[in-house]
Amino acid sequence: MEPAQLAQVEALCETLYTGVPTSGENGEQITRQDAQQRLMSLQSSADFIPQCQYILENTKSQYARLVATNSLTELITTHWNSFTIPQRIDIRNYVLTYLANNGPQLENFVVVSLIKLVCRITKLGWFDDPVHRELADDVTKFLQATIEHCILGLKILNQLVDELNIPTSGRTLTQHRKTSVSFRDVCLLKVFQLGLTTLKQLQTRAISK
Repeated sequence: MEPAQLAQVEALCETLYTGVPTSGENGEQITRQDAQQRLMSLQSSADFIPQCQYILENTKSQYARLVATNSLTELITTHWNSFTIPQRIDIRNYVLTYLANNGPQLENFVVVSLIKLVCRITKLGWFDDPVHRELADDVTKFLQATIEHCILGLKILNQLVDELNIPTSGRTLTQHRKTSVSFRDVCLLKVFQLGLTTLKQLQTRAISK
């Protein structure tokens, strides 16, 4: 993706979420519906994952970040079986690193979307590799950092519980139950303990101030 293409995507995202029409390459007026249809192309093929990552890395638009993240979630969910296990882990690590580096500066709606993405990857990859079952351990690094990162970590834990208990389109009920039960047995107690300990620590910090 070139900078000019990124600018076009940003304009489309602005139109999508604000309703203010923008102009196309040929001067035509692009409405919200037009913008939505054009942006849907980002979800049409797994080949667009690098473009979505480029948007996340280079845009200043929170709306563009949201579209890129939502597109990644759709692509990962739809094309999960097209990725190798190392590729799945790479995407997971990319999102976690992005959250750690940029999360405190992002709008909440972007943070929520990114967290949903990493939790979706965790659920889909639960039995692929042990690393997917170690998300709670990775979140510990957030909880030991700044208050802003602590809040991010708590949001990840909360979404993880929700995600592992909600069926996902394209997966059988048997697959969902198997993953959900394994999460309960392997990880749920740790999530509860981490959340409780962190809330107590945050309360202590607030009182000490």
